[in-house]
Amino acid sequence: MFGFVHAILAQAQQAPPLQPLPHPELPDPTLVKLGPEWWVYAAAGALVLILLALVIWLLLRPAKAKAPPMKKPWNDAMNRLRDILVKSTQQQPTQTAADVSETLRVYFLERYKIPAPFRTTQELFVKDGIPATSLKLQKYAPLADLWDQLAFAPVPSNHGEATALVQKAISHLEEDRS
Repeated sequence: MFGFVHAILAQAQQAPPLQPLPHPELPDPTLVKLGPEWWVYAAAGALVLILLALVIWLLLRPAKAKAPPMKKPWNDAMNRLRDILVKSTQQQPTQTAADVSETLRVYFLERYKIPAPFRTTQELFVKDGIPATSLKLQKYAPLADLWDQLAFAPVPSNHGEATALVQKAISHLEEDRS
């Protein structure tokens, strides 16, 4: 085996002589240590700044806006009618009747989604009326008639009749609670 290695080394010594470099006036190249480029440092710095800004924003951001409270048409109408009942002795009977009418129509709009404040009962429930009043609205016709009796009752002439009108509206509203 030693002879084999010796033969290879003998052949290597017989190789052609080295050629001179094509440009002998240039100095020998120096090895440059490879390091990260400048943009790597810039990208890392930008990432750190963005993460820091995100943390600060999450800590200091304003609280989420709360959703508006759910409408409670029955409670609103009942509270309004009770307020009208208290004021009925101090204001004109015609004003009391108008307030009852307005309260009942707004309740009708908010609870049943029927545009009661903007249309009369005849416009809403007559079969040959507005096409938008379909069969789905017909089930509310008796209720609307009842409330029309309250809302469009003869104008009370004294405070006693006005108070009775408000009490009657409250009792019918309590029946409709379910």
